[in-house]
Amino acid sequence: MGCGWMGGSSPANGMTATSDQPATTQSPSQPLPPAEPLLEGWENPAVVLLLSGEQHGYLEPCGCSLTQSGGLARRATLEAMLRERSWPVVGFDAGGLLKDSRTQDQLKFEAILDGLKQLKYAAIAAGVSELRLGPDYLLGQFLDADGIPLAGMLVSANVVFHDDPTLGVPKPFRMVTAGDVTIGVTAVLGADAAAEVAPQGVKTNIAIKPATEALQEVLSPLTQAKPDLLVLLVHGTPAEARTLAQQFPQFQIVLNTGGAEEASHKPTKIGDSLVLEVGHKGKHIGVLGYFPQSEPKFRWELVDLDNRRFKSDPRMVKVMRDYQQRIRDLNLAESDDRKIRHPSGLSFVGAEKCGECHKQSYDFWKTTGHAHAYDSLERGRAGEEAHWVSRIYDPECLSCHVTGWEPQQYQRFDSGFLNAQATPHLLGNQCENCHGPGSRHTELELALKESKAQPNQVTLDARNEVKRSIATAEREICLQCHDAENSPAFLEQGFQYYWEQIEHPWKD
Repeated sequence: MGCGWMGGSSPANGMTATSDQPATTQSPSQPLPPAEPLLEGWENPAVVLLLSGEQHGYLEPCGCSLTQSGGLARRATLEAMLRERSWPVVGFDAGGLLKDSRTQDQLKFEAILDGLKQLKYAAIAAGVSELRLGPDYLLGQFLDADGIPLAGMLVSANVVFHDDPTLGVPKPFRMVTAGDVTIGVTAVLGADAAAEVAPQGVKTNIAIKPATEALQEVLSPLTQAKPDLLVLLVHGTPAEARTLAQQFPQFQIVLNTGGAEEASHKPTKIGDSLVLEVGHKGKHIGVLGYFPQSEPKFRWELVDLDNRRFKSDPRMVKVMRDYQQRIRDLNLAESDDRKIRHPSGLSFVGAEKCGECHKQSYDFWKTTGHAHAYDSLERGRAGEEAHWVSRIYDPECLSCHVTGWEPQQYQRFDSGFLNAQATPHLLGNQCENCHGPGSRHTELELALKESKAQPNQVTLDARNEVKRSIATAEREICLQCHDAENSPAFLEQGFQYYWEQIEHPWKD
């Protein structure tokens, strides 16, 4: 589930960690282990490669770990720490920067590219999510023109746009110099990934060769340049990467996607080639040091970008600010593309209306984090105020921090929260996010109160509409926002622990 954190929004109870502090929702009986030292024993590598892939849109930390791991701001801090040691650094990404290809994903893509450009990334493999954005869009992002720093970063040996390899996007390979080391890098799209991007018989303006054929063609110009290192980015399955490593032993480094979300910390060695994985969501970054005068020549560490060792780099705070401003300028949250009709056909009325009858429950709700979920988007949490970037226009954040949205799809129900001015009665995570829209229930109860009559079957049915059992809340409702992506402590502590904090048994 992506969100304003771009895959890791703060849950609606407002109790997640700050971006730079340990998570406050972890169980006291299960303290986090101490942070491991970084790159211990490394001395003066000739070059350090930052290796990433399958970011899946997580520009900021992923909420699915108790240390709120990942995010470009922490990756930038890691990169700065390496450069402070006077080590040459260059980055390569195996693709999969996004999950979807909607308008907001395009903005997210451009924000990520901005971040990677500042981190001196030299190549991004053309993966499934990148190619779903379409050739014309990608040409606009990567073509050589007006000194655009992104030009040449999109790489693939077996993908061609518009049947025209002279377009230069993607490039079949790149030659990069970092320090005194020359690196040749290329990438391929695996067979299953190719079928996703360009299904047989469907016109996509994307031509894809078999990976083996393409690598045979590109190896000659790559090896003629006599690089010190050859790197292959495989956007495919781990099996494909291992097979290609066997077939093309010229590549000392093979970085693949398609593995487990939590990648193994140990590289796979095939002949003299290292086959590496980094996992998903940018939680970990692979750091590969090259020591040509030593044995072994390579040292590998999969670095957890946790909130104990890595702070937020100001460069990426600016990236986030620009991204949120573009979301605001395009008014994405209020666009008709985001609006859907509630299945019940009913409307949201707001907690204050519910409180006219359910006074004790309403008064108690106002004391909970749910009531202040919108505030955390606007002002940030304790310790974050100085560099906080407001998320109050971001659909992926609003979906769990206001009332009347479909949380898993980031879509606004037609009577749901629009903005703080037009729908102030729907600020925060209110009663109706759990009990459903209350228009029929409140209308019938008001009529019953005025008439002083006994409730008829229609009124009783309307009461049943808004009733929810604890079992339903545990199985379905709470997990809409408190899922593994956004609320790891909720799953760690269990439903009952949190239910006791918001339980509201009063019926008045």
